[in-house]
Amino acid sequence: MKITQREMTLGIVTLTCILGGLSWYIVNGKLDQHKANKARITGLKQDIRLAKARVKMQEDWIEELNELQKDLRVFDTQQKSVSPELMKTVNTIAKKHSLNITRSQPRSEKPTGDLFELAINCTWEAKLSQLVNFLTELQQQGVRYDVRTLNVTPVGRNSGRLKGNMVIHCAYTRKPGGANPAADQQAKN
Repeated sequence: MKITQREMTLGIVTLTCILGGLSWYIVNGKLDQHKANKARITGLKQDIRLAKARVKMQEDWIEELNELQKDLRVFDTQQKSVSPELMKTVNTIAKKHSLNITRSQPRSEKPTGDLFELAINCTWEAKLSQLVNFLTELQQQGVRYDVRTLNVTPVGRNSGRLKGNMVIHCAYTRKPGGANPAADQQAKN
């Protein structure tokens, strides 16, 4: 039996159609799954990029936090109250700028991890320039002092003096032995 050219062509075309149809049937069944997997892969790649960015951001924050903590005063963990020392420092800065603190009342200490914060409520009296100089020096202390509440009223008509109260939040750390000479020296200045 001899296969003619025409029969050979018909056989090849038939085989190609059968293989093409079979391939289409197999691929079509997997196409939806492939699209879903491709979308999932794209989403996972985006999640990985975001996670890497978060890790980098966290490393930057930790580095910045460590840098800021170097400037904080360090007190001994055994020391019961740090408020007298902090109030003395605030009073020293106030006297330097002729701001008269008539009353200061410390509030309770608030721990946040390794950091501690103590608020001091101060009643004061001064000229505007003295108040501005005092606040400027507190601002230059970095993260150690933060004035979150400031109330100002004039003392009297045309006296040129102001009075009010402010709440100064003092940030510090506590460590056994508690000495940070650089930060303690800066606090004295």
